[in-house]
Amino acid sequence: MDRVRQEDERELRVSVARRVVTLVAVALAGCVTAPPPEPAPLPPPALVVTLPEPLCPACMDQSAEISRLRQDLASRESELRDLRSSQRDQVKVIQESKSEVTRAKAKLRRLATQADAASYIAEVEVALKALRSSLPATLSPPMLSLAQGFLESTAAPFAQGDYGTAMDRAAQAEQLVSVVADNQAAHGARARVPGEVPLHATIPVKALAESHLRREPLPKAPVLTVLKKDSPLVAHAYKGTWMRVETEDGKSGWISQAQLAAR
Repeated sequence: MDRVRQEDERELRVSVARRVVTLVAVALAGCVTAPPPEPAPLPPPALVVTLPEPLCPACMDQSAEISRLRQDLASRESELRDLRSSQRDQVKVIQESKSEVTRAKAKLRRLATQADAASYIAEVEVALKALRSSLPATLSPPMLSLAQGFLESTAAPFAQGDYGTAMDRAAQAEQLVSVVADNQAAHGARARVPGEVPLHATIPVKALAESHLRREPLPKAPVLTVLKKDSPLVAHAYKGTWMRVETEDGKSGWISQAQLAAR
């Protein structure tokens, strides 16, 4: 009987243990969380097509007018460039022609007679007086004083029979008279002061007193050198009331016309 009882107790304990194990397994299975499902892929964004708003008839007309004006402006600019190029060529031809005329006149003056020299000097004197009378009494351009000086310097070579030299100096005076006349015509037309204007022929001048040779035709421009009184110079061009001159040692700069005299 005791053996039977022991076997029953053992089977009971095994049964109880199996139930406990089963309950523990069920409990553990309930605690394990299943992995979340992968998210479904998002659908591709819808393609939005924006159609241009229809232009009103007035806007279309304005766009066409703007396009036409731009083309017209480009055409005008091209024509202007061509005209400027043509003008530069014409100026160059005119300057070359004037230089040839000046050289031809110089050759003729070398063969001048006393009558030729006297007639030419008288013509320049008349032109100088006419220009002076046409100017206001308060206006006395420095170039006219230079021209007067060159005319007065014709007396010595003329008296010595050197008519070519006398006519050369009269030609210098005539050129200065023409420069003053051109400047007055430009001011009368309310034009701006022209740029550097080359002389048809170089003019020998000298400094009236100690003066500054400047880099540009401006009162406060940098000083290149100091010119002593009576320093010999050669004038090549002018701008306004300034003259571009060259010294004996080859320095080129600007000096006020009022500081120059004939030599």
